[in-house]
Amino acid sequence: MSRPMRYAFVFLCCLLAIPTCVYGFGILYAREPYLAVMAGALLGCAHLLLRPLLRLVTMPIGCLTFGLSAFAIDVGLIYGCAYFLDGFAVPKLMDAVLAAILVNAACWIVGGRH
Repeated sequence: MSRPMRYAFVFLCCLLAIPTCVYGFGILYAREPYLAVMAGALLGCAHLLLRPLLRLVTMPIGCLTFGLSAFAIDVGLIYGCAYFLDGFAVPKLMDAVLAAILVNAACWIVGGRH
């Protein structure tokens, strides 16, 4: 699969995973459905633009923690979406962890790791 196509799939996975977490599993909270979609789009952009830079910066820590720092970055990106969008919230840390697991699983299954 070509790189632009893989990036499009990763963006779509993030775009759809957040509303699934909100309305399918009840993990996250969104006051309106469009806020869940906006949070998914924001997470998709952050996943494609910020995540590679953050993983590069935290690479020495990632070697020591066997990659768990990358998972912490994903949880932080979900919290960042909640910070920037009024009406979208992450109730507990464990909810953000479960949402990060769902987003990463969807991205891995559909588009492969990037």
